[in-house]
Amino acid sequence: MALSPQSPEAKLERLSRRAAWTLMWETVWPPLAWAGTVVLLFLAASWLGLWFVTPRPARLVGLILFALALAAALAPLLRSRWPSRSAILDRIDAAAPGLHRPAAGFEDSLANPSDDTTTRALWDLHRARLARRVEKLKVAPPSPGMAMRDPRALRFAALLLALAAGLSAGSERYARVAAAFEGPDSTSGAATARIDAWIDPPAYANKPPLLLKVVGQEKPEEVTTPEDSVLITRAAPGEVTASVEGALTAVVAKPTTDKGLDERRWIIHGDGKFSLARGGSTLANFTIHATPKGAPTITLIDPPRANVSGSLTLHYSIADAYGAASAEAEFARPGDSGAAAHSLAEPPKLALSLPGSANGLGEARTTSDLVEHPWAGADVLMTLKAIDIAGKVGTSGPIAMKLPQRNFVNPLAKALVEQRRDLILDPDHNVPRVAKSLDALLIAPEQWETPANVYLGLRGAKTMLARASGDKDLIEVADWLWTMALSIEDGDASQAQRDVRAAEQKLREALKNGASDEEIKALTRELREAAERYLNQLAQQDKDADPEDMPMATQDLESMLDRMEEDAKNGARDDAQAMLDQLQDLMENMKSGRDSASDPARKELRKQLSELDKLMRDQQALRDDTFRRDQRERSNRATPDAQASPDADGDSSLDQRQQSLADRLDEMRKRLKALGLDGEKGFDDAEGAMSEAERDLKGQGQGQGESGGKGKGHTDKGDAVDAQGRALQALREGAQGLQQQMQGQGSGQNGYKAVRGNGRKPGGRDPLGRGDGARGASEGSLHEGPAGAERARRVLQELRRRLADPNRPTDERNYLERLLGRD
Repeated sequence: MALSPQSPEAKLERLSRRAAWTLMWETVWPPLAWAGTVVLLFLAASWLGLWFVTPRPARLVGLILFALALAAALAPLLRSRWPSRSAILDRIDAAAPGLHRPAAGFEDSLANPSDDTTTRALWDLHRARLARRVEKLKVAPPSPGMAMRDPRALRFAALLLALAAGLSAGSERYARVAAAFEGPDSTSGAATARIDAWIDPPAYANKPPLLLKVVGQEKPEEVTTPEDSVLITRAAPGEVTASVEGALTAVVAKPTTDKGLDERRWIIHGDGKFSLARGGSTLANFTIHATPKGAPTITLIDPPRANVSGSLTLHYSIADAYGAASAEAEFARPGDSGAAAHSLAEPPKLALSLPGSANGLGEARTTSDLVEHPWAGADVLMTLKAIDIAGKVGTSGPIAMKLPQRNFVNPLAKALVEQRRDLILDPDHNVPRVAKSLDALLIAPEQWETPANVYLGLRGAKTMLARASGDKDLIEVADWLWTMALSIEDGDASQAQRDVRAAEQKLREALKNGASDEEIKALTRELREAAERYLNQLAQQDKDADPEDMPMATQDLESMLDRMEEDAKNGARDDAQAMLDQLQDLMENMKSGRDSASDPARKELRKQLSELDKLMRDQQALRDDTFRRDQRERSNRATPDAQASPDADGDSSLDQRQQSLADRLDEMRKRLKALGLDGEKGFDDAEGAMSEAERDLKGQGQGQGESGGKGKGHTDKGDAVDAQGRALQALREGAQGLQQQMQGQGSGQNGYKAVRGNGRKPGGRDPLGRGDGARGASEGSLHEGPAGAERARRVLQELRRRLADPNRPTDERNYLERLLGRD
């Protein structure tokens, strides 16, 4: 009779089948686990190359031992039987420890069946109770007891060992296992199965070795590797034949005697093909593509720039496939050859700074002081040279230029420097001429008011030149002339300038080498002190300079050093390097006003440019005051009960201040016209905007509907603020145009255009990269490029964040809206 699926008997039958398979698993699994462990150990030994280093008898013994271990592990399977019914019921009852064998009890029957009604009723009650317990029974998961049989978990150690060995074997996993079963006719089966091939890239490529798959290759493989890589193979002697085509050069190989393998090497000079064969059968083919390392390239981005003090600034770019190791600039005289006239001094060599990138590639600038070199001021050919990390050299084409030199103002100092250069460059022909020149300089010292110490120095130089018997003596004469020239021109200022240059170079090296913040801070303090000493000496020597120049230069210097130190502290070392370049420009151009102080026209022009700078600052201040007055009036109109604030800005009203600025602009334009400079459209526009702003201010103050008024008692000053902004912008444009006119009218030595005082550079920029008069404007090279764009983005984010804050004052929010251009 079929049982109902919901009956206790059916449930017990299902439990019995599950318990039977569980018992079988607990019986079979331990032998299989031990057998698997033996197999894993065999694979690990094979993949580790055990059969490669053991003779055939030892391999046979090893195979027998592994076979016996495998048989011993599987032997218990021969004794395994299907579990009995009682064992199955016991396995089920094991899951119900709190009950008294419900599964076995449910299959019991009455020992003495009878028709006794009481006995039958008790038996049925007992069966019903057991049936309810059977409904709750479950079969516990298999528990083969491996933890007790293997308490140290050695089976897992065998698994990890096999995985590691398999990874190390790579594509030779099958061949290494097969080596254990090679017959007696195989020659050195271990060595035959082992074939290694790989490519070692050169050190300059900074790449890892490239393994070549030599077993199981189905089609030719293409490999790309840098030039000068080394192709290496290792195999049994005479077992493997290698053939190469193309630019692969074989080198003498050293046999690896420790493992009985032969090693062969080829240097990859270019593209080629490589194949391996064994017993006439091709194992692998490779097509090799060599990446040429090529020579580095170095090119000038801008023409060489001679600075006011005589230093040379080079802006260049270096490119290479892998990276640059060093760079330099070499100089030679035009027409130099092996038979060229000999010089008392070697031509200068200028070590170039590498770009700040990790591989030394990209754009860079180097400023070097060549004023003390005897070749300073000579016509030369400059060649830039770059050496990459592979040792290859790349050069630029020769660039004709004149080496920068210091601009000596004193005529006697200038003459001595010229004689020194002539003596150094061609002593064979110029010694007599230099002697005559010294004689001429000694004529009538009382008429030329030559100081006694200078006169004695000239006589000493003439005597030294007359007694010179070789190059060494002539070099001493040249050094003496240079020392005298410096003493006549500067006194002690040249030493102060050298101190600045030395401190600057130490800081530059520290930034480049990743020095600590404490070291950067100490070097910045040293540079600050040296620069201040230099500025003080310039101020003492230049009595005719504009008194505003030195304070302004000191202010710029302090600002630049503070920003540079902050950039270095925040990790922006590239920005700090750029700021250091700008600082050098500031120091280089500091003396431009001093050099032209003797020219009354230039002095007057510098004065007018300084007045323009002040005029723009005053216009900016007036615009800020007008905006604040406008915000106060808006606030007072919004709160009628509030007490009105005083309506005064110092000693004069806003419109009177605007009229005063317009008058100053008109006076400045007249003076510039008297100096021969053309009128600038920017100044015309500025005068019109100032007049408009003045009308707006007067209309608001009188409550009348004039040009800028609205015919109300209180009118917004926003129109006046806008007009003042246009006036400020027009002044800046006029200043830039004025600078361009100045560049067209005159030039200093080496083509360096005339500049204004305060260290301003041509093109309307000062050494801080700002437009003239726009102090603090966000312009210039320091604000260009990715770093500047990122700073600009952060500033905009901060402005928007503050504008979104409802708790900020209304006047501040209005000002932020104007900054963001939302009006």
